[in-house]
Amino acid sequence: MAPRVTKTMTPLRDVLYAFSLAKPLPDAELLDDFVRRYPEYATDLTDFAIELILDTVSSEVENENAPVETATVMDPAVSRAMSRFQNRLYAAQQAKVERSKAAPVENPFTALNRSGFRSLAQRLNANTVFVAKLRDRQIDPDTMTDGFRQRVAKELKVPLDVIVAHFAVQAQLQARPQYFKAYKKPEVSGRQTFEEAVRSSGLTLNQQRYLLSL
Repeated sequence: MAPRVTKTMTPLRDVLYAFSLAKPLPDAELLDDFVRRYPEYATDLTDFAIELILDTVSSEVENENAPVETATVMDPAVSRAMSRFQNRLYAAQQAKVERSKAAPVENPFTALNRSGFRSLAQRLNANTVFVAKLRDRQIDPDTMTDGFRQRVAKELKVPLDVIVAHFAVQAQLQARPQYFKAYKKPEVSGRQTFEEAVRSSGLTLNQQRYLLSL
């Protein structure tokens, strides 16, 4: 059986840098291409494309050699570009929603039995309380570091995009036995930040420092 290859997420700054160099001025076709390649950065790419357009217009207007009517001529062009970009983003988001409806996001934690759950907690240098928060999507994924997501993917032996998709789904409590002692009935509430989850899970100081350093 061939080994499973783990996909590594490209940092946003690298994606935006490549986008800025692709063409002198971004257009809808370029944005389409990058959104297909990096759907997780669709909003950032759209906002960045609009900023590049506006910066170009401002530079041309400020150029003393540019005709006075440049601003008037370019305004409709900017408006059309912004409209196209927003339409492309909306289409990409709708397509993502439809795909999620057709194929429910996999929860890679559900395959773990009691011993597997505890073993994962040990390998992550954490405890079952913290891992349960990961399983139940109780942590805001935007506050997690890339290093931590990669570590979880490695220990679960699944591709990184499976982990990213799992954490992105709305928080929920799993209908399965808990693997830690509960002193009160759990309930779904607002997500914790990654640091809040680390600090409030009964971890030792060494465990906290380790997880926050990833």
